[in-house]
Amino acid sequence: MNSVPIASIRRTRRTVTAAALASVAVLSTLSGCASRGKLTQASYDPALDAPQTISAREYGYVRPAVDIRVAGQGEPSLVYGGRDSADLWDRVRHGPGLGISHNARVDQAIRSLQRNPAYLSDLARRARPYLHVIVGELERAGMPTELALLPEVESRYNPRAVSPKSASGMWQFMPYTGREMGLLQNSWYDGRNDILASTRGAIAYLRQLRDEFNGDWALALASYNAGPGRVHAAQRSNRARGKPVDFWSLNLPSETEHYVPKLLAVATLVRDPARYGMTLPPLENRPRLELVVARSQIDLAQAARHCGVPLRTLRDLNPGLKQGKTPRSGPHRVLVPLGTGQKLRRALAKSGNLASPTVAASSRASRGES
Repeated sequence: MNSVPIASIRRTRRTVTAAALASVAVLSTLSGCASRGKLTQASYDPALDAPQTISAREYGYVRPAVDIRVAGQGEPSLVYGGRDSADLWDRVRHGPGLGISHNARVDQAIRSLQRNPAYLSDLARRARPYLHVIVGELERAGMPTELALLPEVESRYNPRAVSPKSASGMWQFMPYTGREMGLLQNSWYDGRNDILASTRGAIAYLRQLRDEFNGDWALALASYNAGPGRVHAAQRSNRARGKPVDFWSLNLPSETEHYVPKLLAVATLVRDPARYGMTLPPLENRPRLELVVARSQIDLAQAARHCGVPLRTLRDLNPGLKQGKTPRSGPHRVLVPLGTGQKLRRALAKSGNLASPTVAASSRASRGES
């Protein structure tokens, strides 16, 4: 895995491994991988040909499978269920969990969320455009699917979110961290707002934190929020006083102490909403987007006209493009609603701007099959 040593980036609040825009053909529904040789498919799935490890600097296409089983060296296999379900939430419910011990602070967080009877409906609306790709990437990386809910805690699934400390995107990258991780930021493009690149970067960094804290997801998540240096310091302080060093026993910033319980509370409500007197609207379990790649600059306004969709739709799908165009130096890739990509490809081919056959939509993708 191509990554910067953790010690070199501990001083940032959000130290997340990131990547430049990654090639993907079909993502999630809109309401809102390493490559292995020449690719001819344009469909998206996290399972087939998945590598043992994932680097946020590696790009490629992957294709559909049913329930998948991921096993790493010296690790038990992980079973990802719910792939045949019509409801995407089932893939979150039936994938591997975080395995964090229960605490009264989680109950308190659940009660807080219950005060808004429409909370889960709002959650479904916010997650709808992005959840399919996030779940797929987590499955491919062999990670707990409950992590797909982390952007709810970070940004409410807003890829344009900006914090007072200048963290940006759905996973809240700091500018310095993004640059350290190779995430391009210039007047044309901000990779921190790129849906797929930021997701892969977050997954890679979360994996590093999991390994650093010996598989303890509570400590890993606390480190994602406060930085691993802060968590290690809290552990040293507790050890010096003969106190436990688990997450629930540490003296951490207030934000961090509420951060992990909130994620666990959201996961609990998603897992069994009826138990808490709430309703979670289902989300369709199939991709709804495709990728179009050109040889040179793509203007979103022209692309929207060729696709027959509103310009706002393409802007929402490509929030990393700050000028409404792909960067002059590339990459020249845009996400469009499934079924509209071929129209744009024909226009690009007519102008001699269509890239290699690797971007051609397969008949499966055109039919919207997953």
